[in-house]
Amino acid sequence: MLTMLRKSLGEALQEETTALTPRNDSLFLTFIQKLPAAVAIFDKNLNYIITSDRWAEETHLNKDDIRGRNIYEVIPDMPTKWKKIHQRALNGEHLKSEEDVFNRSDGSQEWWRWEILPWYRLDGEIGGIILFVELISKRKRMEIEMKKMITALNHSNGELERFAHICAHDLNEPLRTIASYGQLLEADFKNELGPVACGHLNNITKSIKHMKALVDGILAYSQMDTAGLKKTHFSLNHLMKALLMVLEKKIKEKNAFIYCDKLPQIYADKALIGRVLQNLISNALKFNKSDIPIIYVTTKERKNSILFCVEDNGIGIEPKYQQQIFDLFKRLHHASEYSGTGVGLSLSKKIVEAHGGKMWVKSIPNEGSRFFFTLPKPTTLKDEVA
Repeated sequence: MLTMLRKSLGEALQEETTALTPRNDSLFLTFIQKLPAAVAIFDKNLNYIITSDRWAEETHLNKDDIRGRNIYEVIPDMPTKWKKIHQRALNGEHLKSEEDVFNRSDGSQEWWRWEILPWYRLDGEIGGIILFVELISKRKRMEIEMKKMITALNHSNGELERFAHICAHDLNEPLRTIASYGQLLEADFKNELGPVACGHLNNITKSIKHMKALVDGILAYSQMDTAGLKKTHFSLNHLMKALLMVLEKKIKEKNAFIYCDKLPQIYADKALIGRVLQNLISNALKFNKSDIPIIYVTTKERKNSILFCVEDNGIGIEPKYQQQIFDLFKRLHHASEYSGTGVGLSLSKKIVEAHGGKMWVKSIPNEGSRFFFTLPKPTTLKDEVA
């Protein structure tokens, strides 16, 4: 648009620098006035020749009041910096800025996006300058406020994470003490305690285990952002073999079958991705009432990512809960029916997102679930490692 406008001006403006009116007819005036940008054209003495309608909207200057007047008369608090910019443009330079602050004499600030360049007469001499401006003060103030909010939010999140870490760390010690005394009571007075007392002691032990799992989950969740990712190239096949050995007891208890594709090599934090897969497979085993639970672990290569899927034939999830299950501490079932803390899926989602991926679920109640997550494809391949 600038090239076209410069050409039009070269043909349309009079050669005499004292002229303040284009020689073309109303078509040229309409063209300038209706430009979808704030444009002002000045002669060599920096007197206004013509402005677009948008210019009046952006600067709040009446075009009829300023025509023929000098820019420094119209804007008496013009910064020295801008006076130098005008002179550079009159000397042939084409200048622009995406963001420039304008300090007014009343102490207020404005932010402008601008572009300035000379226009030429038919004889090749510079006849004046063309100035394009856009008032971006509203956007800039929103950016400043947004940065303040983000800074405050990050500070608040940091404080919450530190609080969670301290609470989780400090709670472990009394839990260990309670568990130790419970074991002593059971060992020293088992034969003297009646069935009711033994039942109470058993409930205490179960509650301690649940609380310990909850505290460990909070600790892992709070450490996720501060620990950072320790990425390496590794074989998912090797990782899955290790996970199946860890889960062997649960798999035999449930009489389950777990099938895996030939899995690719990836670049990620091995321990954390192992935790994600272990959480998903453990859930698939836990929330399954089938006589023979069947779980498939598959991957599919996309253009820039690897899609993982852990599919089961379990109890499924109602559609209204399929987003909520990733919320921290969200449980759909009572602890007496299915054990758990409500941390696993939220932590898994956080791990995947920290790697630059996404996690979601598709499920049909009483038919099963498919948990999906993506990880970026490694840019380079290394030899497989265990």
